[in-house]
Parts: sequence; structure tokens; C-alpha cells
Amino acid sequence: MEKEKTIKYKKGDFTIYWKPSSCIHAAECVKALPNVYDPKGRPWISVDNASAEELKVQIALCPSGALSHNMNEENITLNKNNMDKPKVAGTAPQKEELIEDKNYAWCTCGISIKQPWCDGSHKGTGFSPKVFKVEEAKTAYMCMCKQSKNPPFCDGSHSSL
Repeated sequence: MEKEKTIKYKKGDFTIYWKPSSCIHAAECVKALPNVYDPKGRPWISVDNASAEELKVQIALCPSGALSHNMNEENITLNKNNMDKPKVAGTAPQKEELIEDKNYAWCTCGISIKQPWCDGSHKGTGFSPKVFKVEEAKTAYMCMCKQSKNPPFCDGSHSSL
């Protein structure tokens, strides 16, 4: 399976992550912050044209979960120790092509940059990835809200968030 490309846009200690292959081009970002998101511009995201708070609010509205954000590693580490529930990494499932007999590590904490997969960001949180294999290759919809009763697969729990 090919690793999904993620593009980073930084503003001080604030970073926006964009996964082009997850983007459904609903243009909610462009509608909310047209001075930041310009599909014809290069780069298409101008992080300096809005505050971190404005960017956080807009990113939360991304229907595909293609946009996410984080503060610098120091801030992430400081906030990890207070995690009592997983962070919602997206409000829609992520379609993945799973390979037979391959080990997968699904992120349970919600803070991995490689969603839906674990990248080790959970260290210090009390969370651990859910490791699994599939018996045969298949297309699966992975839970991004981290509320599924059938983890790592989406069961529609995101619709009640």
C-alpha cells in the first residue's frame, strides 16, 4: 500500500497538514477563509493570513478530514498527559485498501499525523494502537472519530458527534 502524501504548512509553532488524496474538494475551507485557501495560488494555503484560532475553527469544519493541525512537539507533549479520551481525528471514515496478512496499527488516541494509522504520537497518553490483520485483501472504511464500537472500522458513530 502506498503511503498517503501529507503536505505541511507552518505558522510559528502551528502546523496545518493537508492530505490531497483525502480531499473531496467541498471547498468549505475556501468559503470560510478565502484569504488563506486559494486553490489557484502556490502555495494554495497561506497560513499567515489568519490567526491559529481561526484556522483551528475552519479545520474542524473540513468534511473529509483532509485538513488537520497541531502545535509544536513541545505543546503536544505537554497536552498528552491530560488525555482522558481520544481526540476526534475526523468526522468521516477514511477509505483504505487493506492488504492480506499485513499488520496494521490503527491510531486510538487521535493525535497521530498519519491518520488513521499510528505514528507513535500516543506515547505518554495511556493509549496504545489497535494492531490487526485482515484475512483477505479488502476495501475498508477506517474510523476517524475514534468512537466506533467496532474499532478500527467505522460504524457510523461520527454521525452523533
